[in-house]
Amino acid sequence: MDFEALRDRVFAHPDNAAVLAWLEAKPSVQLQRGTNGYGYDEGANVFFWEWGRRIPEDAKFDLLYHHLMIHPVTARIFAFQHGRFTFVLRRDWARAGEVPEEDARVGYTLDAGVDFSDLGDPWCLLNGWVDEGDEEDELLWAWELAGRDP
Repeated sequence: MDFEALRDRVFAHPDNAAVLAWLEAKPSVQLQRGTNGYGYDEGANVFFWEWGRRIPEDAKFDLLYHHLMIHPVTARIFAFQHGRFTFVLRRDWARAGEVPEEDARVGYTLDAGVDFSDLGDPWCLLNGWVDEGDEEDELLWAWELAGRDP
């Protein structure tokens, strides 16, 4: 896989602009195959290898210390980890069912109170808004949605 070309496509994709700005990611940073993070990172283990076990390996990446899931065909980011145990998802709301009345980008995780409302729709907190036990399905649905043309 040409990581440099994919990184350039990720930064050029308009759907990724808000996430990359929020993460303060720079286009000069190397995109790398997803790992377990730097040292022991239980959040990355859960994100990539437990909840994300059905996501193809070629969709799991590290951008500095951020763990991202990116559809390799469309270059659209569909999930990311922030901090130790905060996960954010580009949710397939139509497939997931009812849209909550509250802002699904604001809540509490094991890290702290978080507010990702700047990302806009369709983003939501994976841990906090997705029913426990449904994380695998939700990530798979997000991967499928990210692979569709806009």
